[in-house]
Amino acid sequence: MIQIDLTKKLKRAMLELDFTQTKLAERSDQTQKNLSNKMARNDFKLSEYQRLVEALGCTLEINIVLPTGEKV
Repeated sequence: MIQIDLTKKLKRAMLELDFTQTKLAERSDQTQKNLSNKMARNDFKLSEYQRLVEALGCTLEINIVLPTGEKV
């Protein structure tokens, strides 16, 4: 099974946007400790991840890309 490192992507976006874990936790209505634990485990429900992405002011896109390059 392939596991996507969502935490790595989240950290990159945080770095680009100058967000700390504390600031992101506040904007996503959770404690910094809770967010830190989820990031350490790389254990997010899709709805949680989307809430974090939106708290950063970003949008989440999920695509399946066929061998032809077409996205579905």
